[in-house]
Amino acid sequence: MPSHKKRINLTLDDSLYKQLEELRKIRKSPFLSSVVIDLTKKALEIEEDLYFSNIAKEREKESVISHKKIWKEK
Repeated sequence: MPSHKKRINLTLDDSLYKQLEELRKIRKSPFLSSVVIDLTKKALEIEEDLYFSNIAKEREKESVISHKKIWKEK
């Protein structure tokens, strides 16, 4: 039965491969691909956080209303 998952072929230098292999051993994962998938997911989450953080920083520059002014009783 064919898999519906997509494949990516990677070429790694020896140093990076050794680091991933060590991490696989530490995590006691049977497959190196599982470690790479997990790291990729975490990297994408970090990239997403950075993207939205940059949007928030730009919005802060526009028009900031102080906390006191927002909550000031009328």
